[in-house]
Amino acid sequence: MSAITAKGSQARENANKKDRPDLKKVLLKLKDGGSHKVRLLSVEDYVEYASAGDFNLGIYTQAISENSPLLVAKDKGGEKFKNLYKKSRYTFVFASLETGELVALQVSKNQAKTVIGNIDEYAEHIGSVAFKVTRSGEDTSTVYTLNPMLGMNEKEKEAFAKFDGQEVAMEFFESILEPKDDKFLAKLLKEAGFDVATHLPHIDLSDAEGTEQEDTGTEDNGQLDLSDEELPF
Repeated sequence: MSAITAKGSQARENANKKDRPDLKKVLLKLKDGGSHKVRLLSVEDYVEYASAGDFNLGIYTQAISENSPLLVAKDKGGEKFKNLYKKSRYTFVFASLETGELVALQVSKNQAKTVIGNIDEYAEHIGSVAFKVTRSGEDTSTVYTLNPMLGMNEKEKEAFAKFDGQEVAMEFFESILEPKDDKFLAKLLKEAGFDVATHLPHIDLSDAEGTEQEDTGTEDNGQLDLSDEELPF
């Protein structure tokens, strides 16, 4: 068996690719009533991104590029693939007082409005006050809030001080939200029954690897969040 894993342009791409953080450690996954203690490093540490997915097709909601195969499937795949429409999601990054590392929360547009409102409300205090990111509700009724903590113990104070002067670079967001390559997505679509050969003829799946997906921490559970004002038409 050869030890070679890539050639030419693919090898160049791999060489220039930055290491992606371990999403299992970075992405916050809170259950109903759960919370996580954090520090806000600035009032602008969140981004909007385009996403698509359909739990019922076995395709997790994920960041997508403008010409994503998922959007092609939505346009060409008929009724079965109609829910692969593009919708806006938001990623917030915080400094975790529990892990000592940066953590991210991915939410829908309506959920983001609440968190952004909390950030704006306490903007003047982020340099001295810690917060709890708290989840309440299930499925499309899920709400995330950012509540100030009344105090910190010594360990939390040390973790808070550790992040003095630290900023969240755009590269960190990009590393979390890097879309899967087209070949990977095309194979997911093929497994879901989409006619890849006809509608995505430029993608060669003859040597495609497996399609183990990363759970991005979304809470779709197969239900459309039509409250986000982005209807699938």
